[in-house]
Parts: sequence; structure tokens; C-alpha cells
Amino acid sequence: MPMELAPAHCPTLNADEAARLFLTDHTRDGTPVVIRAITPEDKYEMRDIYPTLSERTLYMRFFRVISAPSLEAISRYTDVDFDTHLALVVLWGPEQRMVAAGRLIRATADSDVAELSCLVIDEMQHRGIGRVLVRQLLETGREWGVNRVIALVHAENHAMLKLLKTQGYPTELVYDEGEFTVTLDTHLPPTDDNDINHATVGAMHQGIEA
Repeated sequence: MPMELAPAHCPTLNADEAARLFLTDHTRDGTPVVIRAITPEDKYEMRDIYPTLSERTLYMRFFRVISAPSLEAISRYTDVDFDTHLALVVLWGPEQRMVAAGRLIRATADSDVAELSCLVIDEMQHRGIGRVLVRQLLETGREWGVNRVIALVHAENHAMLKLLKTQGYPTELVYDEGEFTVTLDTHLPPTDDNDINHATVGAMHQGIEA
């Protein structure tokens, strides 16, 4: 049965505040990172990043291998309004190099349902950057007025499936033809109990259980 959601709560973060978001965090090994709102100027660095991404990384993110997009195409993801599109980037090291980006997209500014996506460059994967980014997207999304987050995840992307299931929110996974629709109820703050907080509907892909 579909997951029952808690009543909607009022947002405390407006678009202008979201567009100025800037904070620091740490990966699991204690390395500091900066997480900030995306800006139009980020399209140039994003353009340079795409050719460095492996076919697997592209396929796990886009479900197909794509060629390097044009600057105009990238600008649709960097020139955002922060009413319907909350986009964050992760910066690493003294040069503040962009190593990850993620976003929540909702249909209207007053919708409490958003779709999540994120990407970490190949050389920085398996360092906890994705976990930091997803955690911040979910926390900021709650303040932004989102009560339910949906992510489409390739069935072979075990790391992302486990990451979402262990965020501490009630989670439902629905499997269909090689992909999971993962739904997180983010109305309430996360808890440390990840064992009873998720349910799977449909065929379970072997190997994703946390």
C-alpha cells in the first residue's frame, strides 16, 4: 500500500534565502567541504566536468550515456529560480573545485513533492560526498516546504539505493523494469532507526538490502 504521509508543514526557507545558501560540512573521514546554491556562473565548470565522467556514472545518473551537453543546455540547470528548482553544488579542497551537484525539482512553487537527482564525479566517489549532498538536499528541502521526495534509481545503482534507505526517513521502494522509484517521507526530522523505516513493493533486486 502507498506510504501514508504526515500533514504538510509550512516552509521556512524562501527562494531568495535558498539562492544564498552557503555552508560547510565534513565527509565521513573528516574532510571539510562547502555546499552552496548553484549559480549561473557554474555552467562553465559543469561543461568542463562532463567529458571526465565515465560511461557508468553517466548511465547511473541519466539511464543512458550522453555526449557533453552544450553551454546552453547546461544553463537550464544552473540558471534556476529556487522556487521550483533547488540546486546545490559541493566544493572540495583549497581551490574549491566542484565535485558534485544535486537538485530537487517540484512542479510548482507551492508543491510539497519534489524529485531528487545528484551526481558525484568519478574520482571523488566512495568518499561520502554523495551522502553529505543528499542529506543536505533533504534537510534543506524540508525547510523549503517539501514533505515527500521521489528519486528514480537504476536497479544496479546499489550505492544510491542504500544511501537513500539509510537517511532515516520512512522510505518506500517500487521496482519496475530495471529501476526503482524511491519515495521518502521527509515531513519529520530523520531518525537513527533505518531498519524499520522502509518497505519494498514489487520485485526486489538482489543485493540492495542495507
